[in-house]
Amino acid sequence: MKVLVTGGTGFVGSHTVAALIVRGHDVRVLARNPERVPVVLESFGIDAESVRGDVTDPLAVASALHGCDAVVHAAAEIGVGGAGGQTTDVNVVGTRTVLTEALAAGMDPIVYTSTVTVYLPSQDAVVTPSSALAEPLSAYGASKRDAELLVREHQGHGHPITSFTLGGIYGPTSPHLDGSFQAILGALGSMMLVPPGGLGVVDVRDAAELLARAVEPGKGPRHYLAGGQYVTWAEWTELLGEAAGVDLHGHVVSAEDMIEMGRQFDAQREFGPVDIPLSEEAAIIMTSGVPTDDSATLADLGMAYRPLLDTFRDTVAYLQAGGHLPTP
Repeated sequence: MKVLVTGGTGFVGSHTVAALIVRGHDVRVLARNPERVPVVLESFGIDAESVRGDVTDPLAVASALHGCDAVVHAAAEIGVGGAGGQTTDVNVVGTRTVLTEALAAGMDPIVYTSTVTVYLPSQDAVVTPSSALAEPLSAYGASKRDAELLVREHQGHGHPITSFTLGGIYGPTSPHLDGSFQAILGALGSMMLVPPGGLGVVDVRDAAELLARAVEPGKGPRHYLAGGQYVTWAEWTELLGEAAGVDLHGHVVSAEDMIEMGRQFDAQREFGPVDIPLSEEAAIIMTSGVPTDDSATLADLGMAYRPLLDTFRDTVAYLQAGGHLPTP
């Protein structure tokens, strides 16, 4: 199939382009800066057609979809880390534009990537497809919730949209070092705070393979949980220490203290950038994380998650190879 990928120069998107090509699909990438596409994909030893355009521009999206059979919408703004100042255009307007133009062009399937934060904090001990969405904690959270509701509305009308709710994405080979990379670099470079709660970890290669396997027509609307393998923050710290070959000690903190630290960093951001990727919202998410039930997703798509230690080892090795961490 001919597949358009948005967000193809991002972490998940670039791996998804590679997974689609391995599965025999012809890929086109919609990018604001298409000259970045060959640079990013060079790390995978592949190349793909690229076209210039923004996901919020209906004409650009319609033009990019011309001649395609399916689309993977992986473009998104990430704001839970506390960088501040994000707009919601990509998450809401971009999603609405891609869905509208893809449906008008008869794409089947339309694959959409969401985040487990739309469920957090949750009243459920385990998030399932029937779990309620959480009340948003920020403009970013509201944008992801609103995009999720928009997708579900279209799915409710029977449109062939397959949505994935992804957990924390880890793994090697990325065009940028934010998100999970910042957490790893911070933990190994200074100190790891260990609050209650935890997170689901998804290897980026597994996430990309799930998305690629979902590119199959005639399946109708589907909602998949892919929160990953759940670990407490103490277990996360132990895994990272073993992967890096160091005795990594974490400093145990309460949820209240973690959230208060996030508030203090938010206050500092009013006067300028803060390097530490912690905000009140991020602290609440960190301390309220619960497992997701991914069993139906893995069974339906014939997948199994790789061992978490392999993910952490490969991530650490990638950072060491790039000079971002010392080599033992």
